[in-house]
Amino acid sequence: MLLKWSFGNEKLKRTDTVSFNLPAFRSETGFQVCPMAGVCASYCYARQGRYLMPNSKDAREFNLALVRADLAAFERFAAIDLGHIRQRTIRVHDSGDFFSQEYLDCWLRLAARFPAKRFYCYTKSIHFDWSATPPNFQRVQSTGGKMDAAIDREQPHTRVFVSGEARRLAGYVNGNQTDRPAMRGERKIGFVYHGSTRLSPAMARVIQGKRQG
Repeated sequence: MLLKWSFGNEKLKRTDTVSFNLPAFRSETGFQVCPMAGVCASYCYARQGRYLMPNSKDAREFNLALVRADLAAFERFAAIDLGHIRQRTIRVHDSGDFFSQEYLDCWLRLAARFPAKRFYCYTKSIHFDWSATPPNFQRVQSTGGKMDAAIDREQPHTRVFVSGEARRLAGYVNGNQTDRPAMRGERKIGFVYHGSTRLSPAMARVIQGKRQG
């Protein structure tokens, strides 16, 4: 592989999925990888636990460095890798997000180039132009960021909850165990906070106070 792909996440294994990742929120050099992140940065699971291990951090930093240095080269390398990857489902960003229109367009072209594969993402970068999205690319809007007011809640979107009961009462399907709801384009996908760092009472109140959808 020319790029660093994630094959080992237990959740992804359940659907035989591969993911491509960038650093969560901000890179080691201070680059803003998730420009539309808001309160989510305070409880982001990808800034905790195993994501802080050197191998995981280094792989994400490597990918970002290449994307920023030569986007055309990244697209060529990604196309070569995707031609060899046997898995037919690709998650774009287990951590990180689309930080520019050019980078997003790159992934939309890649998805169009591999129509037999299924691509999906959770994103807060809904302010970019998504009009060229091919039919095999499923976008799920993610709350907790600067664009919450612009989220179309009649379309697939996610929310974070403090408990499974709160998620069920709000009418959101379970997104913790598998990404199948995102792949199917379910409208309301809920995640119960599962970071390794215990939520403070103040942060729990922030999450509970988010709009129910």
